[in-house]
Amino acid sequence: MTVKISFADLTHTGQKIHANVFPLGISMVAAYAKQELGDEIDVEVFRYPDDFNAYLEENQPRIAAFSCLGWNVNLACQFARLIKERWPKTTTVFGNVNFPTDPEEQRDFLAARPAIDFYIQNEGEWPFVAFYEALRDVGFDAAKLKAARTLVPSTRYLADGELVAGEMMERIVDMDTIPSVYLGGFSDKFFDGVLAPMMETSRGCPYSCTFCVSADRYHSKVRRFSQERINAELDYIIQRTTVNEFFITDDNFGIFKEDIDTARHLASLQAKYGLPKRSYLAAAKNNKANVIKISKIIDGDLYPSAAIQTTDEEVLQIIKRTNPPMEDLAEIENSVEIILNLPGDSKRAHFKSIFDMLDTGSTLIRCYQFTLLEGTPAANKESRKKFALETKFRVTPRCFGSYTIMGEKVDVVETEEICISSSTMTFEDYCDCRALNLTIEIFINDAIFYELLKFLDRYGVSRSEFVKEVHALAVNGDNILAEFYRGLIDDEKEKLWNHPDDVTAFVTQPGVVQGYIDGTYGVHEIRKYRTKVLTQHMDLLHEIAFDVGRQLMGEEIQDKNVDLYMSELKEFSLMRKNNFLNSDKTYTQVFHFDFAKLVASDFMCDPLLVMIPEGVRMKVLHSPEQRQMIKGWISQYAATSESGLQWLLMRAELSAMYRVAGAEG
Repeated sequence: MTVKISFADLTHTGQKIHANVFPLGISMVAAYAKQELGDEIDVEVFRYPDDFNAYLEENQPRIAAFSCLGWNVNLACQFARLIKERWPKTTTVFGNVNFPTDPEEQRDFLAARPAIDFYIQNEGEWPFVAFYEALRDVGFDAAKLKAARTLVPSTRYLADGELVAGEMMERIVDMDTIPSVYLGGFSDKFFDGVLAPMMETSRGCPYSCTFCVSADRYHSKVRRFSQERINAELDYIIQRTTVNEFFITDDNFGIFKEDIDTARHLASLQAKYGLPKRSYLAAAKNNKANVIKISKIIDGDLYPSAAIQTTDEEVLQIIKRTNPPMEDLAEIENSVEIILNLPGDSKRAHFKSIFDMLDTGSTLIRCYQFTLLEGTPAANKESRKKFALETKFRVTPRCFGSYTIMGEKVDVVETEEICISSSTMTFEDYCDCRALNLTIEIFINDAIFYELLKFLDRYGVSRSEFVKEVHALAVNGDNILAEFYRGLIDDEKEKLWNHPDDVTAFVTQPGVVQGYIDGTYGVHEIRKYRTKVLTQHMDLLHEIAFDVGRQLMGEEIQDKNVDLYMSELKEFSLMRKNNFLNSDKTYTQVFHFDFAKLVASDFMCDPLLVMIPEGVRMKVLHSPEQRQMIKGWISQYAATSESGLQWLLMRAELSAMYRVAGAEG
């Protein structure tokens, strides 16, 4: 008789789709199991809770497998609980990387989640098949397997309250032994116009960053799929995708010289099919030459992320991380990630990290709170004690919902633990850092004032000088922005709890989860205020930014041509960006500078050299390609709602939506 196995990597859908990407990891585990076990098993993979529930209404899985991370573990556990209530003989097995490494903490993790029968730690393909075979040997009787305290490779479980842990299985060496989840049509159901495809070209990370789940030696060897396999998957994906985004999940894309070949193939497909508009990847940390080549090959359609986290040497030493030299970062156009309040971090160090990256020319700096993840060295007991980490708990943004599972309505929320102070950073300092993070989001990210900053560069005005001044005006000014900053700090104080049980006590009150779904609670603070500013107060942003620019230019602004350019640049910039999602809006105006040529040159040429004394009437509008792209973003992120709009503005490339210019006629 065929054994039915469900594989679920569930996303919350209470406020639209949280994890709007393919369930790649668990699909690879399922595909490998099907390859090795053949017709003995029947498998299906699920992303959406409603899809999984529909399956359960018609099918009883013998094994229910779940991929769980910090943002879906409670949802997975609720499904597992109700599955076991209806079918006590169904075995549940969980896996992924957010799992403690300390045996005592592993025991506590499993004891707190009784719906989990077994947990597979680290890489899942080989261990799942070994687990299946061990379970099959005892007639799929999980209780019998536990009673015998059988040591199953890479698998952890509780027997009479004690942890039983099998020896860690070796990692896969030949990655091509894992069948493609794409080429056989295994993931076709996920090309739905909402989920973005993901692919893995290599697995592993040679670095030991303490805040990362790949920090231990288990993951240190990097193994790559064959180029033939990679190219074939790219062909399959790009010919079928209809969304703007595509993700490469490697920890260090560009670490191999062959990654340049991958970039060339992807670029050729983009040129042929017009999608994806943006490719996201984590760039190799210390392979400048390859990353520069890859950036040039994909040319504007690549969204590499430089996970700097901090530029402070003392903090880098504590977290066991090495960053590329600053001069290398300045040569690579990329987004930058910085984590606030890592062990050893301080207000001085965090501000310095942001100012350092500003002065490399970065136009997207994403600042994240230090979230203590299960399975990372920075979250273990020793680290907490050594650095006096004070943490609070909150509902994870967008990770909540009300679901019907096998006839029962269940409210589910996820919680996360964030560090708000330490031996080197007070809570007040932490709040000051969060305020600066908001300033970066509304004045720097997505090249919002890129044209102005390029002009200020010509007069020796640094990006960090600019941000210091606009930050002071925004926080302390007599305008709506100052109210938003106060609201940000109030939100930080009000939406944090001391213990997960405190979160549970709040969210289980009648109507609270619905309040999260409606947006009354649980809004991501930075996203909330950034969205309000960018969609409602673009004119105020321009007033502040250009006033600061004029001030910093000093006597240079007395030149009448410079003064005229600054005035017209402000008007032009506002025309490009005001209500930038409204693709029907067109502006016309007479300008005395060739802004079409300036845009085409990415504002690299001297604007005073393209001055048109007699003036020229220009149109400022979205191109047909931009209109199509904006329509796609709005559809994918359901951006007609406030929560969807917030998500879009954090994920989409806004600078690609700014209107373009052309001479009227």
